[in-house]
Amino acid sequence: MDIDQSIQESLAGFETLWRRVTGRERAVQRQGTETPAPRFREEETLQALIREEQWAAAWNAAFARQFQGGGRAVLLAQAREARSRAGRLRGEYFICTGLSCAPKAACPPVSGRMTALRTAMLRQERLAQDYAQAAAQTAVPALRALYQDYA
Repeated sequence: MDIDQSIQESLAGFETLWRRVTGRERAVQRQGTETPAPRFREEETLQALIREEQWAAAWNAAFARQFQGGGRAVLLAQAREARSRAGRLRGEYFICTGLSCAPKAACPPVSGRMTALRTAMLRQERLAQDYAQAAAQTAVPALRALYQDYA
């Protein structure tokens, strides 16, 4: 039975990834039979974006506690979206590096509704700029598409 071309293309890097996950790549590198893979360039960018999305999720959840009804529902939905984006970024980080990235979640203090909203708005604007900049700088097409989608 022939494997469809698209399936073959999607599995092209699987063996390398699986060697990293199982630790066999490090063992092969120690033996000197294979050159070490270069450090993933976008590692720091992904880590920073994951931290920001986790902050946004924690902040929206904490701020939602100050509201009732529709405002609360909107903030909780935004928290879910931020957690989803952070999870997707963590998945991309794992695929690219073979390592897990789970920074400790920080629960930011929420004081004064107007000040808190302004802080959140400024951070969201900066995060959108960070995504746009990361999209422009990455050499990985899948990450570029993800960053552009989140910008």
